[in-house]
Amino acid sequence: MKVNLMTITTGAIMSYGIISLLTGQIHWGVLGGILVMVGGAKWIRLAKRKENDEIEYDERVNNIIKQLSFRFLSISNLLLLIYLLISAQIFNELVVQANYLSIYISIMFVITFYIIPIIARNK
Repeated sequence: MKVNLMTITTGAIMSYGIISLLTGQIHWGVLGGILVMVGGAKWIRLAKRKENDEIEYDERVNNIIKQLSFRFLSISNLLLLIYLLISAQIFNELVVQANYLSIYISIMFVITFYIIPIIARNK
């Protein structure tokens, strides 16, 4: 079976459904779906690299990717810190559960390590 975007999406939806039904909690299903999507994207990227003998990017492109990734992580972590400080100091209660924070951090890592390099290389 050839792995493409459709099979990865189908696998992510199936894993989301199965994990959500087994655990009874939606956030674990979301986490499972994200893991399948990230693993599938990595698999496709490695397969394309083998097929095309993709040329390595020069140091300038790699520096741009590092800068964009660092800026995105810094901004996302700053927003999270601001939220946590405001909710703890002003409202005296934390509304967000730790499970939602782990999903937020997972999404930030996916964006930082997969989406930003794709955008930077296509510029």
